[in-house]
Amino acid sequence: MYAAVDLGSNSFRLHVGKHDGDTIRVVKSVRDPIRLAAGLDANGDLTEAAMQGALACLQRFRAILAGFELDAVRVVATSAMRVARNGAVFLPLAEQAIGYPIEIISGEEEGRLIYMGVANALAIPGERRLVMDIGGGSTEFVIGSDLQPLATESLPLGCVTYSLRFFQNKITAKDFQAAISAARNEIQRISKLMKRTGWDFAIGTSGSAKSIRDLIAAELPQEADITYKGMRYLADRIIEAGSVKKAKFESLKPERVEVFAGGLAVMMAAFEELDLTKMTVTEAALRDGVFYDL
Repeated sequence: MYAAVDLGSNSFRLHVGKHDGDTIRVVKSVRDPIRLAAGLDANGDLTEAAMQGALACLQRFRAILAGFELDAVRVVATSAMRVARNGAVFLPLAEQAIGYPIEIISGEEEGRLIYMGVANALAIPGERRLVMDIGGGSTEFVIGSDLQPLATESLPLGCVTYSLRFFQNKITAKDFQAAISAARNEIQRISKLMKRTGWDFAIGTSGSAKSIRDLIAAELPQEADITYKGMRYLADRIIEAGSVKKAKFESLKPERVEVFAGGLAVMMAAFEELDLTKMTVTEAALRDGVFYDL
């Protein structure tokens, strides 16, 4: 039995799973929308409030982990912890709170683990896939075939950071275009490599991709996957209403409302810059890759 703990920039997740044949059967799953990336101040330090909220969550996780006989535990932290200037102060406190070492992984390692989770879950032999994961503070792009990643890139694009940067007031068409343009400028750095490597189909993973897919399916039932047409419809609804909240998307989870616009802008930029036509979505993510690695 294994535990994978993902200290993401938007949410902290804990999963306990059992190795069952070729798959991992999850027996306990907990998610807490901590939004650590929103707790970075103007100097790039985690605020005291952000650290205290995170430590309280990690103490709850410790109590849950104590209820299982675990063969291995891996705790990984991503973008917000990578960039926090006072991370060296927070890290020992966080390790003490959860009772396990915490590994601050690079963007490339994050991408590899995400790909491992997706590849093991889908197991489509031979075909080359582009996997895109929009997190709270970074977005990972991985192209791979079977279980082998061929190109891995991590960019500072996140649903939390972009929502804070571009969508704090009444949302206008100008705001959306500014966010998409900024994200495209980042993605331009890797687009030639990605296109040269090539892929047969695109897969989105994690909260932003799932929320976009679910909203498109609810609002435009003929669109089963993420498409640019579907995203443009969602963006226009938000612009018309002036905010995600006022757009009143019934199928959008309350904890995604504040970070949805940022994730949508990043996804639209990726479609524009990488010439994507559609993207399917999988439930597999970073934590699944941690499981399979263990």
